[in-house]
Amino acid sequence: MDTSLKLQLDRYIPALINFFSNKMSNGASQLYAFLFDMGVTDWRILSLLAVEENIPASRICHVIGLDKSAVSRSLAKLQERGYIKMTVDKKDSRLKKNTLTSAGLIMYEKMYQVAKEREEKILEVLSDEDQEHLIRILNILNCEINDINEFFIEKYIQK
Repeated sequence: MDTSLKLQLDRYIPALINFFSNKMSNGASQLYAFLFDMGVTDWRILSLLAVEENIPASRICHVIGLDKSAVSRSLAKLQERGYIKMTVDKKDSRLKKNTLTSAGLIMYEKMYQVAKEREEKILEVLSDEDQEHLIRILNILNCEINDINEFFIEKYIQK
C-alpha cells in the first residue's frame, strides 16, 4: 500500500500517550494481580475513593475515564471482598454511593506504596524540572480533552 499520509508514530501525541498508557497499565495489571489479586481498574477505583468519599459510579467513570461496565464489575468485586461499602443516597434512592471500608483503606495503602515506587522508578529518567513540566502539560491536556471530544462529536457525528 502506498500512501503519502503516514503518521510519524514517534511524534504523534495520541499514539505516544496511548502506547505509554497501555504499557503502564499492562505492567501494573501483572504486578497488582500477583501481589494483591487485584486489577489496575480496582486500584484506580480504590485510589479515587481514598481521595473522594461517598461518590457514585458515574463520578468514578467521569474522573477515571472508564466505561460504566468496567467500573460496575470492579465495584461489585471490591464490595464482595469487603473493600468498599455501597449505600443508597438519601436524596435519590436510585443512586448508590461508594466509600472505602477499613479493609479497603488498608488495601489502598499497600497498593499505594507499590504504585508510588513504580512511579518514582518510571520518572527517575527525567529531571525534577522535566517532571514538573510533564505534570503541568498532562493536567492541561486532561482539562481540555472533554471539550475537544465534544467538539468532534458535534462536528462529525451530530451534524
